[in-house]
Amino acid sequence: MATIQRTDVIVIGAGIAGASAAFHLARQGIDAVLVEREHPASGPTGTSSAVCHLFYTEPELSSLARRGCELLKSVPELTGHPHPVFHEVGMLWACGPGNEAIWRRSAARIRDEEGGGIAILTPDEMARMAPGFAMDGIALALWEETYGYADPYDATNAFASAARDGGVTVKQNTRVAAIEIAGGRATGVELSTGERLATDRIVCAMGPWTGPFIENQTGVALPLHIERHAMAVLDAGRNAREILPFAWCDDIDAHYARPERDHSILIGTWAGGGTGVRNEEAGRPDRHDDPESFDSGSSQDESAWIVEQMISRVPAVAELGIKPGYACLYDMSPDDLPVVDHLPGIEGIVVVAGSSGHGFKLGPAVGEEAVRLATTGSSALLAPFGLARFG
Repeated sequence: MATIQRTDVIVIGAGIAGASAAFHLARQGIDAVLVEREHPASGPTGTSSAVCHLFYTEPELSSLARRGCELLKSVPELTGHPHPVFHEVGMLWACGPGNEAIWRRSAARIRDEEGGGIAILTPDEMARMAPGFAMDGIALALWEETYGYADPYDATNAFASAARDGGVTVKQNTRVAAIEIAGGRATGVELSTGERLATDRIVCAMGPWTGPFIENQTGVALPLHIERHAMAVLDAGRNAREILPFAWCDDIDAHYARPERDHSILIGTWAGGGTGVRNEEAGRPDRHDDPESFDSGSSQDESAWIVEQMISRVPAVAELGIKPGYACLYDMSPDDLPVVDHLPGIEGIVVVAGSSGHGFKLGPAVGEEAVRLATTGSSALLAPFGLARFG
């Protein structure tokens, strides 16, 4: 008979949201276990572009992004990590005339009502900031001076390590084989090691594995699907910050990019859903059924196609060499918004899923609020992301 360990909360998955949840449980002195199939940030979190910004057309996303970035900026002070994980290179957005009105309103809301650091620029003002950029089709620009990007691997491991130091048991290279349910509520889990953990509160933050796992274990089908997203990586020598001094997103040419310190530039295609305005002409990446098996590389042809989306805007990138690219999986919801809620029909399970491509910057705040949801029953900040919105 396997030994049964009792704990107050079990967190499944050590991506950025799960690691943050474990960290906040430790801060509250709550006995908890963090279970991770490989190691922290070994899934999509570790390959995230980790672009960090405030701008969203949905106020609730802006609020989560603000808190998430606050936590990321404070990682050294909060966790004892030896160096910052956040790079304040700034974030510049370019908007076309079709979305100008809603972008202007949203940016004004963030600036005037929420006190967020965002400036609305004319095309001429943007041209002075970005002299190597073509200005075709740009109606306005947004500038977030104190944002940029973070190191996803370092940030996640900092939260997980601090959680361990605070008393959370971290089980790596361990899978949850089964959720144990009795009388309509969760009672614990069985691990791949044969060990059993008893609890009445589980936070399931497994990224693209969440939907298949929850349906297999409970029969509840969540409104999620999986997409494969590829990133191109350019060799910029030591000139990355000269060509692209900031993180960047283009509403017109449907791409985003950021420097990787001085030596590389990362580029991805962007369909616009993350801001609440879908760029349908950009199309959607391929759906993917099995999170255990997918092509994690980006071929030369695939990377070249991604780079082409940026060349007309920043001609200098055409002169850079293409390094091996990569791809990761996004767990997507129908409306491109997170799904964070109590699992219907089974008490004691909180699902953190549907990050839809903006999970990294939101993740530290989502983890914090998921703990609130699991321990108090509710979270005002997460209320808009419940399952009830899908009927």
